[in-house]
Amino acid sequence: MTNRDPARRMPETSSLMGVMEFRPRLAIVLVFLTIMLAVVGWRIFRETGVPRLNALADEAMGLYSAALAAGADPAALEIDAAEKRLLDLSGVAVGLPRDAAGFVVTGVREETVRKKAAASMRFSYEGGRHLLIVFRKDRFLGAKPLQAFPEESLLSGERDGRSFVFWERDEASYIMVSDVDVVRALSLVRRFFT
Repeated sequence: MTNRDPARRMPETSSLMGVMEFRPRLAIVLVFLTIMLAVVGWRIFRETGVPRLNALADEAMGLYSAALAAGADPAALEIDAAEKRLLDLSGVAVGLPRDAAGFVVTGVREETVRKKAAASMRFSYEGGRHLLIVFRKDRFLGAKPLQAFPEESLLSGERDGRSFVFWERDEASYIMVSDVDVVRALSLVRRFFT
């Protein structure tokens, strides 16, 4: 109380610009605001991939609907031919299951998703119809895997009765959309593609 008057201020008790000496409540408020901004900034940084992933899932589901409307190709593709076509279109070598009964590739074509060149493969397995989209050799979520999305982690969700699974591996990005529930879709991705 004795140091409120600048003429009577003692130099050994004054702080930087007098903040702690004259306005301790202001200093406390500033500390709390700084902490809140740091927390909010950290959360925004951590979740930067979520809006982009939602947009990607929406676009992939639109491609899935278009693929269903187009119908299947006249004849199923051989696994070797499908792998070669995926490699030619995306630059990513995708190993497809050869010994899985009922795994039938019905088409591979070039796509543009989120302004990125990609290859899409339509296939059926155990009564479900699926669309796998493979991006060229650039990662959708950035150059390095984020802590929230470590290498080969799977992000999944469901919308309007359709499920999607997204993952990144070997410097490539993948998203699979299907009409089966998300648990079966995750199981299929883990079994055949990771």
